[in-house]
Amino acid sequence: MDKPSLLLTRPRASAEAFVQSLDQQVMEDVLVCISPLLEITPLGTKADLTGYTGVIFTSTNAVSFVQDGQGMPAFCVGTRTAEAATGKGWRVERIAQDADALVASLSKDPVNGPLLHLAGKHRRGQVAERLSAIGITTNVTVLYDQALLPLSDEAQEILRGDRPVIVPLFSPRTASQFAKEAGVTRHIQIIAMSDAVAEAVQSTAVQEVHVARAPTAKEMRRGVEMLLRGDSLG
Repeated sequence: MDKPSLLLTRPRASAEAFVQSLDQQVMEDVLVCISPLLEITPLGTKADLTGYTGVIFTSTNAVSFVQDGQGMPAFCVGTRTAEAATGKGWRVERIAQDADALVASLSKDPVNGPLLHLAGKHRRGQVAERLSAIGITTNVTVLYDQALLPLSDEAQEILRGDRPVIVPLFSPRTASQFAKEAGVTRHIQIIAMSDAVAEAVQSTAVQEVHVARAPTAKEMRRGVEMLLRGDSLG
């Protein structure tokens, strides 16, 4: 029996890094297709950090498009984001699994503001609004856009093929675009990074939708590797 194909819809650099992070023995004979559904475009905005006591990063993209931190405090979502921030001179003071966890952490153990959320044009979680509502004044500077892209012809051909297809989806917006673009879905197994991602594809007639045990790259890798081995995710 043929191994499943693996269809990745993240921006190409992130997708390639994800493939490299997988167990390469498991990847033997796996057909990999990278068809980004988002194009990350910097807006050329320079973040004015004057008067702020720290910044919030909820993605590595924001870290890429901002100036060096020079030791300024940063509050991050995800270990990869924190590592990227550290590499650019930010002093990471807190790491949370997702936006909700970061807001909860700052609610329980507040910091002095104001803070600046460095983000993309399309963002979820209302981090700045929720923190401001509890007394930690937080503003937003948009550094990049995330334009939607169609699935490639190669991706559509894989979906029409006989192999089962594993599709890890990392964001609700990407999941919604995938649901809109996918021509054939009968033998797709989706691994969603969160319940919100799973909800975005719930109307799509796929074979199965699995939600990662935690919204982390590690758990997404675990899910993909288990399905490639033929193991059940329960």
